[in-house]
Amino acid sequence: MASLQGLQLVRNFFTRAGGLSIRATQVLRAEPPKKKKRVDPKQEVMRQQRLLKKLKKIQFKMGDPELKPIVDFDVDRKLMEDDRKRDDNEADFETSEERARLQKAWSRYKFQQHVTETNTIKKAIRSQTKALEELRLESEELYQAAIQRDPRLFPLLITGPTYTPPVTDYSAVSPDGEYIDVTKQYK
Repeated sequence: MASLQGLQLVRNFFTRAGGLSIRATQVLRAEPPKKKKRVDPKQEVMRQQRLLKKLKKIQFKMGDPELKPIVDFDVDRKLMEDDRKRDDNEADFETSEERARLQKAWSRYKFQQHVTETNTIKKAIRSQTKALEELRLESEELYQAAIQRDPRLFPLLITGPTYTPPVTDYSAVSPDGEYIDVTKQYK
């Protein structure tokens, strides 16, 4: 016991709230739960039936909800038919293997082509950047002239009015961008 007296236990609590908010036990302000009343199962079934009957009566008075017709999705009847014009011929094992090999070879070829193009573009950008840096060391005026956009590369010729007057009978409220709003209203 003597050795334990010299031992000091240090506990550090870091909280955002004050020290009074730390509780060692649960808060004992609750009341004990009330006992459930025993309900006769027949009475419970009768109560549910009355509730269902009442809900059906309310729904009958309200009537069926009016469904909005969908006129945007009229599909041609020929497209709805499932008749195939050609027979579905199954490929044999050798043909499917050959197709898979061709697909893999094509994928490898396209990937190699992509890598080559990417490296070429990176090399061109690197050399262009290096040339611009050397030009800047030579002359700042030449560098500024070099980084300007050349209007001869992408010529832009615009003729006509600079401001288009608004169309008088156009309604901007129309969701489909029609001149006359033909949206059907349902209530």
